[in-house]
Amino acid sequence: MKKINKSYLATVEVPEDQKNNPQVLRVILSEDHTQIDFGYVAEWIYKKGGWIRIAPYTFIQVQGSNERYMLKEAINITIAPEQHHFESTEDWQVFTLLFDPIPIKDCVIDIIEEEKPDDNDFNYYGVRLNYLKEVEILTI
Repeated sequence: MKKINKSYLATVEVPEDQKNNPQVLRVILSEDHTQIDFGYVAEWIYKKGGWIRIAPYTFIQVQGSNERYMLKEAINITIAPEQHHFESTEDWQVFTLLFDPIPIKDCVIDIIEEEKPDDNDFNYYGVRLNYLKEVEILTI
């Protein structure tokens, strides 16, 4: 018999001064993992839209704690050093990062790809999560 895992949708508030590409679309909290879904639009400044990838050592951290919740799986985005190259500036990519599970509670997290980031890294600071206990998602 398969175990049914309870997951909860969280509302997401990304500070306005954070970059919006990729955009944090959704966060799902569960006892097995923390899922963060992103949407990325190819950059118009590059002839063919540029490229994306994620570092294998990406982690999330709940503000007020030193514990790091490491990346477990990346879906629909390549892991560095590989790169996903866009074919045009009209392209876009939706991708999911699965991390070790953070506590299922309201909190503020940082999403860290690089500890000393440059403009190409996907770092987000002060992302407020409000978990919606009434919005339960059942997965098998």
